[in-house]
Amino acid sequence: MFFKRNAAAEQLNEGAVFERAREHNLTEQATVTWVGKDPFGIPHVRFRVTIPGFDEADDYRVLAVDVFRERYRRCRSSQAA
Repeated sequence: MFFKRNAAAEQLNEGAVFERAREHNLTEQATVTWVGKDPFGIPHVRFRVTIPGFDEADDYRVLAVDVFRERYRRCRSSQAA
């Protein structure tokens, strides 16, 4: 049996906030800053990573969209945004 993800959860828009669980009961947040294709046509997402309350330094990363979706889930507090 196959399940489709919610279409809203699939959208990667600038400003969208995603999260993933980390060790020691921490939650890493990823704020999308850019979505586009590289010179080879592969879709990528650029995002700012923070751990609320611990890490407020700017830490930007880039991942292929498929990899980003495997690692991060839509942040509950950003679903209405």
